[in-house]
Amino acid sequence: MAQQDAIALLDSDHTRVEQLFANFRKAGDKQQQIARTICLELTVHAQIEEEIFYPAFRRATGDDELVDHSRDEHNDVRELVHRIETTGATEQLMTQLHQSVKEHVEEERREMFDKARRTPGLDLLQLGEQMAARKAELMSPHPA
Repeated sequence: MAQQDAIALLDSDHTRVEQLFANFRKAGDKQQQIARTICLELTVHAQIEEEIFYPAFRRATGDDELVDHSRDEHNDVRELVHRIETTGATEQLMTQLHQSVKEHVEEERREMFDKARRTPGLDLLQLGEQMAARKAELMSPHPA
């Protein structure tokens, strides 16, 4: 598999989760299983962003406001994930989660990713390598 830069890796995650949400809507008796997969994917995605991408972005750009806003959005998503994991995936909770994720992704693509690509000294290939390794480590206890 070709090496992805950090933004390509994160966007690949975004695309995967969007597909999982589409699958959830038409899954019938497999909805709970797909919801668990969505929750896992979102949890791991947020963790690699917060551990690796956001600190590097903050150091390179000095943009505390954008990073703090993204972390706040992650906290909102985490709360919804927790509710789904403890009470089960209802249509209402999954709709709320999907909307929250869509808004976050749109903002990231429009603001953070654009700024990251324009920031000299932010090695997106090296970050992508670190993030891919960390993601593999976090996903290893959860076979597909």
